[in-house]
Amino acid sequence: MKKIGMILLSLFMFGCPAQKQTEKPAQEEVNEMAQTSDTLEFFKSLNYEDGLDVVVQTFRKFPLQYGTTLGLDGNPQIRPLEFKFEEDGILYFDTVEFYTSYKEMQTHPYLQICICDQETMTYVRLGGKVNFTKDEDIINRCFENSPVLTSQFGNRREVVVGYYLTEVWAEFQTFSPELKNYTWNLKNKFDRCNTIIP
Repeated sequence: MKKIGMILLSLFMFGCPAQKQTEKPAQEEVNEMAQTSDTLEFFKSLNYEDGLDVVVQTFRKFPLQYGTTLGLDGNPQIRPLEFKFEEDGILYFDTVEFYTSYKEMQTHPYLQICICDQETMTYVRLGGKVNFTKDEDIINRCFENSPVLTSQFGNRREVVVGYYLTEVWAEFQTFSPELKNYTWNLKNKFDRCNTIIP
């Protein structure tokens, strides 16, 4: 009887921690599945007839994008960047006068941007020609849409340069069997009339 009690006690003492250890990974797996499901549902909910909306909604869902410029040394340079806003079909971003990326885009005025979701094996890639502007309304909108920009340059707004893209193309690529691939040319009014915002 004493041996049975000791066995039960040891099973209780050593069995419970092992159960708890397996519960955590199982819960993490459930959380990961839910996250994948949420992201998949997000992608399924997009209107792929409207490529601009797909890009804007995806950039909002994934607020950190990666942008590639052609470096001054002729090599590609990749950095994190942040989409600021869309208005009348035009995508707006910003940079800073003393950033290397600003000098690169002045020299080679083309940019590619990418976001990737590993869980759904999906990415959105976009490219276009960079057009700079110091328009105060656009700069103010960039600040309104970015706590990061405000925290870094709120007292030095004069060094911030807005930019928008023309000649824009975008692609939605996926390896998920529940989604399809798409490509778009996202022309805007500045493509049509060759007008540049000062």
